[in-house]
Amino acid sequence: MTTFNWIAAAIVILSLIYIGFVQTVIGWINLLRKGQAVTLLPEREGSRWPLWAQVVMAIFLFLIFVLLLYLGWIPIFSLAHTIAHVLSVIGLCLYLVGFILVLWGRHTLDKYWGLSRDGQVKLLDDHQLIQNGPYAFVRHPMYFGWWVAMLGLMLLYPVWIVLLMFLSLVISFFNRARKEEATLAERFGDTWIEYKRRTKFLIPFIY
Repeated sequence: MTTFNWIAAAIVILSLIYIGFVQTVIGWINLLRKGQAVTLLPEREGSRWPLWAQVVMAIFLFLIFVLLLYLGWIPIFSLAHTIAHVLSVIGLCLYLVGFILVLWGRHTLDKYWGLSRDGQVKLLDDHQLIQNGPYAFVRHPMYFGWWVAMLGLMLLYPVWIVLLMFLSLVISFFNRARKEEATLAERFGDTWIEYKRRTKFLIPFIY
C-alpha cells in the first residue's frame, strides 16, 4: 500500500468509528434509556425489551456486517494504477464532503436527532421543526451526505460490498425519508407545508 492508501484508510476507519460508535451508538443508547429511540427488536405490547437485549442485537448485527464486508471485499474491475489513484483521490474528497455534511446535519439537529427504522419514526414530545443549517435548503441533508460519502467510498474502494452498501442506502434512505416526512407533516401541519415548499427533498438545489 502507498502512503496515500494508508492515510485514506486511517481517515475512513477513524471517521466511521466516530460517527458510528461515539455519536450514533452512544446517542441511541442514551435515547433508548429514556424511551425516546426506536428499538432494534420489535416492541412488545405492554412492555419493552431490556437494554441489554437491544445492545446484544446491535453487536450481533455489527458482526454480521463485518462478515459480509469480509466476504464481499471483491474488486468489481481492475484499473491502471494512474487512473485508480486519481479516482481514489476524488473518492476521498467526496467521502470527506459527505462526512462533513452528515456531522453538520447531526450537530444542527442536536437533541432532536434519533435513529429511525422502516415503519417507525419517533418524535420527541417537544420536537421542533429544524429549518437552519443544512436544513435551510434540503430536508434530509444527513441522508444526502451518506450518499455522497458512499459514492466516495466506491471510488476509493471499488469492491462489490461497497457497491451493495451504496445501493441499499439509496433505497432505504429514500423510503425512510418519505416515512419521516409523513410523520413531520402530521405533527407540524401548515409549518411543514411552507418549509417543504421552499426546500428540496434529498438533493440540494436539484430534487
